[in-house]
Amino acid sequence: MIKGSCFYLRHVRKEDVATLLDLMNHPDGKGDFLPLDIMLPGTAEKKFDDESRSKEMSETFLIIDENEKIIGRVFHFKTVPYFNAREIGYGLFVKNLHGKGIMTEAVKLLTDYLFKTLLINRLEIHMSVGNIASEKVAINCGYIKEGIARGAIFCRGKYGDIAMYALLRNEWEAL
Repeated sequence: MIKGSCFYLRHVRKEDVATLLDLMNHPDGKGDFLPLDIMLPGTAEKKFDDESRSKEMSETFLIIDENEKIIGRVFHFKTVPYFNAREIGYGLFVKNLHGKGIMTEAVKLLTDYLFKTLLINRLEIHMSVGNIASEKVAINCGYIKEGIARGAIFCRGKYGDIAMYALLRNEWEAL
């Protein structure tokens, strides 16, 4: 468990999967920039069951408030095989908590955890161009914009561009 100022991060438990799946599949939980794909229950159970055995490919942390309620998630996964890197993803499920710095703090906690526990040199955050809130999280966590991947995502019936941010170990150490 990783303690934040008004929340904590912990791994997904078996009893969390149904609630988490409902939150991830709800249109409000996807916001304006994520695909509308619906994750199947069996797929979710297998994914989180696999993560409970090894964080080699991916690892998910729930953002839990003081009332033990799931308010969001942060996760990381292995990028292309030849990169010594991980990509970070995140989402806040409770709309009235947006803009309060919770996600920035959660990403900073995950960033620290990854650089302190894994032999990696690079963390990446990608977001749809125009997702200003996600871009602010990356910038506030010290990530540097490296460019735009044109037409890299198919979302909601059309291709879109992805902004790519990264933080190297030596940059993190200097923060």
